[in-house]
Amino acid sequence: MSKIISLFGLSLLFLFVFSPLALGADICSLVSKGEASSLLGQPVTHVTPSKPEKDEDTGGMVTYCSYRAGTLALVVSVVEFSSPAEARKNTTKEMAAGRLEGDAKVTDESGLGDRAYWAISTKAAAAGYTVQKGTRVLGIMLGGQGLGAPEKHKEALRKAAAGALGRL
Repeated sequence: MSKIISLFGLSLLFLFVFSPLALGADICSLVSKGEASSLLGQPVTHVTPSKPEKDEDTGGMVTYCSYRAGTLALVVSVVEFSSPAEARKNTTKEMAAGRLEGDAKVTDESGLGDRAYWAISTKAAAAGYTVQKGTRVLGIMLGGQGLGAPEKHKEALRKAAAGALGRL
């Protein structure tokens, strides 16, 4: 009987620690407020986490954290899938382009996670990374009026994506 209770307790702990709900409570810790301020070029005025919800495009569970500073925003998202294969199947150039509006240009990136894309849109004044690692797909998107040339944010966003991957 005690083994059953121990297994039940471990199962609950596993579900809590690795569930999107647990990630949702922690999504804003993937990029610190200081890191976000640096990426935005000014102090963050609002931080808004979301609750996990079903992603209509992929079927995964998505959680967001948005950082606002003036007319700019940084959005960090994580989509949780049931398996690494499901995450990989959904991590496409189309997914990366869909995170931006307008004329998104998407390129493959090496050295980040299991699969990664860099996307920019001059029309939408936005840029960001979409990175698959195991069962999760991380998105780090920067955009808004006054962003300037999206390409100039590539190295800083890559560094933020790498840091966030280390915290996943």
